[in-house]
Amino acid sequence: MDLPFTTLDVFTSTQLEGNPLAVVQVPASLRERLTQPLKQKIAREFNLSETVFLHDDTSKSGQDARDIDIFTIEQEIVFAGHPTVGTAVLVQQQLGTGVRSLVTKAGPISIEPSPLGVRARIPHNVHLHAKTLGDLQSSDQLESTVTAGLHPNPAIRAAELEAPVFSIVNGMTFALVRLASLELLREVQPLRLDFEALAPVLLDEGWRDSFCARYYYVDVEGGQEEEDSRCFRTRMVELGFEDPATGSAASALCAYLTLKEEKKGTKFRVTQGIEMGRKSVISVETTVQQQKGENGEVDIGDVYLGGTAVVVMQGTLKVSV
Repeated sequence: MDLPFTTLDVFTSTQLEGNPLAVVQVPASLRERLTQPLKQKIAREFNLSETVFLHDDTSKSGQDARDIDIFTIEQEIVFAGHPTVGTAVLVQQQLGTGVRSLVTKAGPISIEPSPLGVRARIPHNVHLHAKTLGDLQSSDQLESTVTAGLHPNPAIRAAELEAPVFSIVNGMTFALVRLASLELLREVQPLRLDFEALAPVLLDEGWRDSFCARYYYVDVEGGQEEEDSRCFRTRMVELGFEDPATGSAASALCAYLTLKEEKKGTKFRVTQGIEMGRKSVISVETTVQQQKGENGEVDIGDVYLGGTAVVVMQGTLKVSV
């Protein structure tokens, strides 16, 4: 079985920066032969944060859409940001396919060119969970599990315990840890919380089958190019290694802030990966659907994730089945 593949660096226009992604093209004739366990093995072989399987078969999705499957080295996930943006750049700018939609397990994602590269209208089903990590510390059974993965710095640990837990879709959840300074952000370490053990109590019923991670962020001043955007520096170190760019977490953060602080649609610019030498620039734009209630509460309308990507490698994956 010969499968063409491309690797791209995403959320950057500079090779060897941004977040690496592998995209494996799957011809229609091989779709049934490429099983889920085999996809998982291939993802582990690439050993990147995510690998995308891009299906050429249009019988299910239509001529202007392509089905994609997204795998980490551990599991398939329903949605992720940098795989969406990287695959969108590949199909629109490199393959010239005329594709206008990527179909994920979380739903279809419309894609279009933008000044930043591409813009994707991501699926969302946002949900703020009732509990925080701090609420779990009172449990005799879970206190040690929570404590084992918290940061030793008291200021960071306190922020982790009170961080809101927010899902951008059912299956993708983040504890949004707001830090007071870039100095604290630089101290963040790749400690790992056992979210699999915590999820049955931490997450609300009906939302517990989910990828979970902490996402650290600091409000920063934007430059001239970002003068109309709210800007952040972020880090993601939950997986035991640092992720240069996390589009799903950035989308969750911006959707949460739209609902709780902005209370209006706005633009955000998220910079991640600085501490590891892989600068990534993520654009998020939100709209609100309606205003309701005396407190000015709003509903999320659309969430757009934007960025660019650059091709690094191309080749053929040879797999015997």
